[in-house]
Amino acid sequence: MKIAIPRFGEEVGPCFGHSATITIFTIRRKKVIDHVDFSLQSQEALDRVRLLRDQQVDVLICGGLQDVLEEMLRSRGIEVISWVTGKVDELIELFMQGRLKHGVAKGEAGENHG
Repeated sequence: MKIAIPRFGEEVGPCFGHSATITIFTIRRKKVIDHVDFSLQSQEALDRVRLLRDQQVDVLICGGLQDVLEEMLRSRGIEVISWVTGKVDELIELFMQGRLKHGVAKGEAGENHG
């Protein structure tokens, strides 16, 4: 499974459409076995969707994104968990534990706010 998270330093980026960097994690048996950083130079939504599709990403975890971009991702089979905040490493851990939900702020694992 591959998980993509736009980054702003060590934190999840507040907006996928404007993030400059994204990390794609490869997960097997609930462990991160690899991760690769990508520079997102294009602001075009299709370029970002294409990158995730080409990298065979299964899930995008992000701070936020436009509805049209979310629809494009979902139509290509990419699950979107949005409106989350926190450190990237903590979010990956919560996801692997099955505790990351849409709208979760750090320290609120498992609570669904939306």
